[in-house]
Amino acid sequence: MKRKDWVSWGSVLIGAIILTCILFTSPYIGVADNGDFDRIVRSGGISPLNDPFTYEDKYFGFSHSKYDYGPFAVNYASSQVLFVFIAGLIGRVLNPSYFPMQAMGIVYSLLLLSTLFVIVRYACAGKRWLQITAALCVLFMFFDIGYVGYFHSFFGESVSLLFLLLSTAIAVTLARQQHPSLTWLVLLFVCAFILAASKIQNAPVGLVFALYGLRLYKKRPDRAWKRVIAGGAAFMIATTALIYVFAPKELKQINLYQTIFFGILKDSPHVSEDLEALGIPQKYSVLAGTNYFQSDVPIKQDAAELTEHVYSRLGHMDIVGYYLRHPGRIIDKLEAAAAQATFIRPYYLGSYEKELGEPRGALSYTYSTWSEGKKKLIPKNFTFFFIFFVLYIGIVLKEYIRNKYKRQMLDVTLIVALIAIISVAVPLVGDGEADLGKHLFLFNVSFDIMIVFTVIWLVSQVRRIFDRSPEL
Repeated sequence: MKRKDWVSWGSVLIGAIILTCILFTSPYIGVADNGDFDRIVRSGGISPLNDPFTYEDKYFGFSHSKYDYGPFAVNYASSQVLFVFIAGLIGRVLNPSYFPMQAMGIVYSLLLLSTLFVIVRYACAGKRWLQITAALCVLFMFFDIGYVGYFHSFFGESVSLLFLLLSTAIAVTLARQQHPSLTWLVLLFVCAFILAASKIQNAPVGLVFALYGLRLYKKRPDRAWKRVIAGGAAFMIATTALIYVFAPKELKQINLYQTIFFGILKDSPHVSEDLEALGIPQKYSVLAGTNYFQSDVPIKQDAAELTEHVYSRLGHMDIVGYYLRHPGRIIDKLEAAAAQATFIRPYYLGSYEKELGEPRGALSYTYSTWSEGKKKLIPKNFTFFFIFFVLYIGIVLKEYIRNKYKRQMLDVTLIVALIAIISVAVPLVGDGEADLGKHLFLFNVSFDIMIVFTVIWLVSQVRRIFDRSPEL
């Protein structure tokens, strides 16, 4: 007779209580709009905030729990569209008069609780000590307000969080199974696709999971298994390529400007030499350190001359080439990234509605021990992260050599580290230092998953030495 899985269901119950306290009790807690909401809200049949709201009311300072309904329209190519659409339907059931942002919170909360269940019930393979350790880590870290506060917003970070966690959990489940399930394999590719297609920045992650899928190719001999892997891997590779090919032209222009003038040239000790290395005329040195959305610039960002001398002549591969030829400059940028790499939430976006009377930009710190502790305690320098990654990868490789039967499980720990590295490189090469802290969100999720793996490894080492008792 199967023993009752009290850890899985108990952890889901605790998770539901935490989410209810943060998201579904007074006062309303959300994340203020920075201007990104307009491109996605219509996919849920929701209208952007209307004219009676001032600019100061709409953006940065205050969150909003109520939106008007409008016609359904897809103006932004992203897998996030699906979840906003579902929330739009739920909102109409909950309140036909206006869209309650809590509908968005319900969608994401159910996904997070489902992810927690998959982690504890399936990825932990019934080992009680592992279930308890994983559940405590996930509840403490990923149910933090720094992460779940995004659930009451139209930002894509919620999709990044949920589907990196879920993809990782499914990958671990497949690695642990002696005869892996075809259903889990299909789910892996579906979740990895949703993650990769949620935003352009996440597109390279599709290649990582394509490689992991190919790693599982020989785990089952039947044709159905091999066909799903070949098709899934090809689909993920095509997805990554198509996301970049069909990226909006104006977005490419914005990103290129940010990468050059608010990336390479920002804080550069030798702007003239950098311009020469990039083949850009020296007259554009006056734009060094400016971003695309500044109004006080001597040359407008959309000027025809910039198109002629910069946008039409350079691409992101030129930026990669520059950094490869100037490794000292990429170290400078990695230091800039490290200074913001522990910020899970955007501290410049307020949590409260204006009606509550809280100061503009005020934040809620309910259940924020992990996000605040991480911000305060983890060193904000490249050296710390470099040492952590070297030790982490070194331990994984040592275990890889020591135990060949766990290699596919160890592959998952390595792909998470690879995703973390990609999640730093892509913003720096693709958008410079523009809103860098927010663009490092996927790095934060990856890094925190690495910490969970590290904690589990440490507990396993302690058990190996001291614990000879049977499972709890």
